Amino acid sequence: MSASSTPSSAEPLAEQGAPDATRGSFIDRLRQGAAGHLPAYGPPVNRRHYYLSIVGFALLVAALGMKWSGDPYRLGVMVNSLIFAIAAIGLYFAYTLGGLFAFSQGAFMGIGAYTSARISESNGFLAGLGAAIGVTLIVGIVLGFLLRKAKHLYFAIGALAFAEVCVLLFRNWSVFTGGKGAGNLFGLDKPTIAGYEFRSSSQVFWFVLATTCVVLVIGAWVERSPVRRSGLATKEIPMVAHANGVPVHRVVIFLFGFGCALAGLAGSLSAHSIGSITPEAFLVGLSINLYLMILLGGLGSMWGAVAGAFFVTWLPELLRPIQEYTTVVFSVLLLATIVIMPEGVTGTGGKAIRGVVKRVRGS
Repeated sequence: MSASSTPSSAEPLAEQGAPDATRGSFIDRLRQGAAGHLPAYGPPVNRRHYYLSIVGFALLVAALGMKWSGDPYRLGVMVNSLIFAIAAIGLYFAYTLGGLFAFSQGAFMGIGAYTSARISESNGFLAGLGAAIGVTLIVGIVLGFLLRKAKHLYFAIGALAFAEVCVLLFRNWSVFTGGKGAGNLFGLDKPTIAGYEFRSSSQVFWFVLATTCVVLVIGAWVERSPVRRSGLATKEIPMVAHANGVPVHRVVIFLFGFGCALAGLAGSLSAHSIGSITPEAFLVGLSINLYLMILLGGLGSMWGAVAGAFFVTWLPELLRPIQEYTTVVFSVLLLATIVIMPEGVTGTGGKAIRGVVKRVRGS
């Protein structure tokens, strides 16, 4: 063969005639969500008006907060909705993007709550909040590393075991309980920043809303980064992702650790907003409720986690007039929502809006 017909070693593989099904089609699938490889998780990330959505969300919730400024009970429900939204966003990154059955999410809320309560006793609220985020991030990374080769249900079993161990530690280990019986802590300080204490229900609401908006902005950065595509690729086609240079284990561990850190933040906010902690608040049932939130809200984006958190938190409150039938009606409504809207509230709503826009443009 002549030298002119021999491909140069410096030429790209695609120009040498090497099969490009490896990298080229892989990147195309990541960008286009080709059927049979990646599910449809909504429009391309760079087209989502995340920041405008965050502003709209903040204005809507703020309007409700001002409307109920004289109603501590409803403000308390709003605060719980926002806190659960933060924890559910963390679960969204661990499960939807990382593909991990993180039934330990409730336990990480407990770790954040107890860590913040113990540290803030002598070092202040901000130190406790930072410690909660840092400890849950480190513990989450370690747990993710230890379970990195466990897949699907095996990871779920490991996460469930970890959650059960955590509840036992909350009840009995003096590091968490501070020598107080059964892990019940009361009289925790309200959130305080630069000497200003958020004491009233209205003040706590505004603080938690601001924190939630910060979490949404950080989440938007992650959503708009290559981490999202790498996470989806690792979840759906791990062998192809690994063959194309995606650091599979590192991506999954990062997403899991990030989700755990958000759970720790939510736990800290919950502890100082309510002013008390009990181990029973962080049983496995809490993790199941968080899963219910992201499933009902929709797995397409982190907004599904936010919508699901508000839906699951407020629905029992709306059913209080028929309290004796609350459990039955709640279960029927949840089942109907899953059947009628299999893509979740945000997925179905987004599809309806896109259909209307398409019809308007077509006409």
